[in-house]
Amino acid sequence: MAQTEPKDFFKQRRSAPEIKEEIFLKFLPVWAETLFATQSPLEKVLLVDASTGTAETAEGEMPGAAKVLKTIFGTAGGRYDLDKVMQPYFYEASKSQAALLAQAMEELYFYPDLQHKPVFLNTKENLEAFQEELAQNVPAFYFLDPFGNKFSQELWLQGVGQEKTDFMMLFEYKRLAAALGKSDDQSSLASFLGERFSRLKAYFAKTSSAAKKETFALKTFEEALQEKGLQTSRFRINVPGKDQSSHYLLFVSRSYLAHTRFKELLLPYSDVQEDGVPMLGANLKAVRLLVPEYSKYLEFSLVNLVEDLLQNAAEYNSMVLDKIYEKHNVGKNYCKANYQTAFEKLKEQGKITLLNPKTGQVVYKLTSACRIKFKPNGSV
Repeated sequence: MAQTEPKDFFKQRRSAPEIKEEIFLKFLPVWAETLFATQSPLEKVLLVDASTGTAETAEGEMPGAAKVLKTIFGTAGGRYDLDKVMQPYFYEASKSQAALLAQAMEELYFYPDLQHKPVFLNTKENLEAFQEELAQNVPAFYFLDPFGNKFSQELWLQGVGQEKTDFMMLFEYKRLAAALGKSDDQSSLASFLGERFSRLKAYFAKTSSAAKKETFALKTFEEALQEKGLQTSRFRINVPGKDQSSHYLLFVSRSYLAHTRFKELLLPYSDVQEDGVPMLGANLKAVRLLVPEYSKYLEFSLVNLVEDLLQNAAEYNSMVLDKIYEKHNVGKNYCKANYQTAFEKLKEQGKITLLNPKTGQVVYKLTSACRIKFKPNGSV
């Protein structure tokens, strides 16, 4: 795929394999860094790619699944050596395509040096071996479309119950809607959603607006994940020139640090509001902030961020700015620069004091290492 600047990447309509190559392959080593930083020593990690793509490529081009292996091998010998610890599993619904992909992988120049050879989940024996590894509660990272096929959905629903499992999901809303339409009260999807399933079905039955259905379905889906202790970060990709979604990227994890890094990776691709707050999406229509008062009606705005930090002052009092950002930003659109601006405003208003993190002495220049002391009731 030809190199494109992030700000221009989604200006043309992209396929799922193109998005996967652009985002997932970049994020995989970043995700690994967060894992090594929080779960050391690390002896084994599972990678499950259930959206392999086809083996057919242009001459001289690697299949998408082979590029995943190349990314893993590319970390060999480094500080975060995925090749040493990561066991890759792949799933391809077509047995013939799986065979072609396996053959293409074996022809890779680095294949003999891979410490963990790829395993395809297309046989009973390989699936059982995978289940045994999962049972050991080792960290795992899944890339899949949870609504793409029955097997991917089963993988996702099983993985949700694993304490150390993270997901990057790439899907189209129409597949989510189709899966809901085919599911009944006894389905695995209904079991996952619980009481939300009947609520969602009822909402779809009484609502004619396709946009409202989409918004409600995505929110319901994320709430069900959050109820299970999982945080979610969503990036919406619209069809260029249309107010219509093309794909959603959803990162699901219990790790605040991993969510922060996921968002930071996507910021260069994201549209931005007039107040500097990212929209966490591409080809979206920003609301014009003709007067400052409009900001409070947006879900995320600089005005709302300042108010939110003040209202939750007790939770963040005496924390370092970097830690406040890492803890507060998950599930929200705000970037690190927004927190810098928000705390500058609070400083100007006399509602916070900046402290040296080591000595506790008052300082006057705001940095990411400053300890933030909120004044009682936000008073001057």
